[in-house]
Amino acid sequence: MEGDIVVRGIVLTAALYGEYDKRLVLLTDTLGRITVFANSARREKSPLKAVCQSFTMARFRLRQGRNAYTLISAEIENSFREMALDMEKMCYGAYMCELMDFFTHEGVGAAAELNLLYVSFLALLDNRYDNRLIKTVFELKTLDIEGIGLHMGACVISGDKENIHHIDYSLGGAVCDGCLKRAKHPIRISAGALYTMRYILSSGISKVYNFKLEEHLLKEVSDLTTGYLKRNADREFKSLMILENITESM
Repeated sequence: MEGDIVVRGIVLTAALYGEYDKRLVLLTDTLGRITVFANSARREKSPLKAVCQSFTMARFRLRQGRNAYTLISAEIENSFREMALDMEKMCYGAYMCELMDFFTHEGVGAAAELNLLYVSFLALLDNRYDNRLIKTVFELKTLDIEGIGLHMGACVISGDKENIHHIDYSLGGAVCDGCLKRAKHPIRISAGALYTMRYILSSGISKVYNFKLEEHLLKEVSDLTTGYLKRNADREFKSLMILENITESM
């Protein structure tokens, strides 16, 4: 129908609404994060039933209302159903959706965020990659896309690209030895971790998962990333807490 909007997006969350409807939160390329109501989506023969599931990527035809959108139809591109067969992968996927929900906004295009989420889902389903590495890369790239990423290419004070052995969260990046006295809370970083973080931040989204890390480097980069993320995301992510409980019980 004339006036309808077609967007490409991924279902971040899908919740029951009323007797037969669903309330979706979509991450879309052009509209950012939006709320969409799918009327009668829970009826057995509804053509909307399949698309109203978390992680589903599709082209959505929407009708704009006063405070939200109504889902008219959709063409599924990838359902990522395999994620539901692995509790750990499902938790990682849900965490990524939570992180996108936190950082994105309605009315602000999120094409890069959508692409990162899609590529990350593919990586989760590829058993060649460590889930912890995928999580760390996703966090680093998300922060960078949102304009609050760590500046690792050179010292944030002097611009020196050499003699870097520390980072400072409060300064937002790397600090060289010559500027160390000006850092407020310097944290030691190994040469391997510095190289890895530079590689992740400089890589295109489509190629960012094409590597592996030794355990000690993965832990260091993960810890550094988690510490910086906590400075920029004042929220307890439910899926991450569930994931931690699953990991502890393994």
